[in-house]
Amino acid sequence: MRLSLLALLFVVSGSVSSNIITTPGKPVVIGIDGSHAGKRVCYYQDQAYSLGAVLQVGDHYITCDRANDFETNGALKWIPLEQANQVKPSTQTPDPNVKTYSIK
Repeated sequence: MRLSLLALLFVVSGSVSSNIITTPGKPVVIGIDGSHAGKRVCYYQDQAYSLGAVLQVGDHYITCDRANDFETNGALKWIPLEQANQVKPSTQTPDPNVKTYSIK
């Protein structure tokens, strides 16, 4: 009984150890150009456009504008020019300590 149990354990352990997966000796390193990572630009056909750029795509005009209204240096995105020309209401109340001037 003991001999058959020992033989069974030997066979099972041999089949388990035969499924060893190895990795290649030399790691594969992929280089990524990070020079454009920090730039605030909109891309169209592999060309970078700055904030405020206007393009005609077919019959439509698009402009490069802020992705979020509450960010001053966040990501940019393409939006339709008609949507960009709409007046966005200000949600902030003016500070009474700040002097403002208007030209009429």
